[in-house]
Amino acid sequence: YIGGVYVGLTAACAAAYAVAGMSAFDAVNHAMTTLSTGGYSTHDASFGHFKEPAIPLIGTFFMASGALPFVLYIKSLKGNWGALWRDEQVRGFLKLIAFATLGMAGWLCVVDGVAILEAIEMAVFNVTSVVTTTGYASADYGTWGAFPVGIFLLLTFLGGCTGSTSGAIKVFRHQVMYLMMRRQIKLFTFPRGVFPTRYNGTTLSDDIVPSVIAFIAAFFAAVGLLTLALCFLNLDLVTSFSGAATAIANVGPGLGPIIGPSGNFAPLPDTAKWLLALGMLLGRLEIFTVLVVFTPAFWRG
Repeated sequence: YIGGVYVGLTAACAAAYAVAGMSAFDAVNHAMTTLSTGGYSTHDASFGHFKEPAIPLIGTFFMASGALPFVLYIKSLKGNWGALWRDEQVRGFLKLIAFATLGMAGWLCVVDGVAILEAIEMAVFNVTSVVTTTGYASADYGTWGAFPVGIFLLLTFLGGCTGSTSGAIKVFRHQVMYLMMRRQIKLFTFPRGVFPTRYNGTTLSDDIVPSVIAFIAAFFAAVGLLTLALCFLNLDLVTSFSGAATAIANVGPGLGPIIGPSGNFAPLPDTAKWLLALGMLLGRLEIFTVLVVFTPAFWRG
């Protein structure tokens, strides 16, 4: 069922790209890397190569589609039409994209003087691309100013929904951490209170919260160690930190003049490329899978 949904969405994406003006070759290639949130483009300028205004909007829709839980598509196809919208993770994911888009579009309008419709189109495409860890770019958002760059750096760590094709930390883990922070604040206020943590209408089991905390700690530890390794190779801090973050989160472009949206990783030394490749594998396998392989007890078992 998941394979069928995936192939169906990819075919629909390719058809939409073709109708909007892409060649058949570009449409098929970009459809495969849109639903997979992989972000590979057949052009150096990525989506900046295409001038048809409908193409980025189609890309935005299908990038978001690839970042939603595929099991909920199956539930919807089986008659549970509200499964997608009732899910807290999906609502949180869509709200996140909406708020980030509005903030970024407002900045482009007020500070850079971009027309409102153009600002919204630029913002929603690039925000969705980074949040879903796709990595397409329709413009060099590194030139938009310090505030947008800071927002894009934070968005790098978010990711789509669990059960999707996206990478990074995932919305579910962020929501669980928020619920635990809110619960802890209540416990400080009412030490004897009992505050069960509920998510999607059910109480979270005792093993979920520690696993979420452990994953997030391991994620940022890996980013920190990879950043130090890249700094050791005499790369600047922006390139090192954003490169480590984008590799482990599987986003694609980093920040700065070298690996930013208008650049690439070609100028980096070979050792840095090996380290970043390992970081991409570590992030794609969600860290603990790799750590278990290097645990002696795993092989003795």
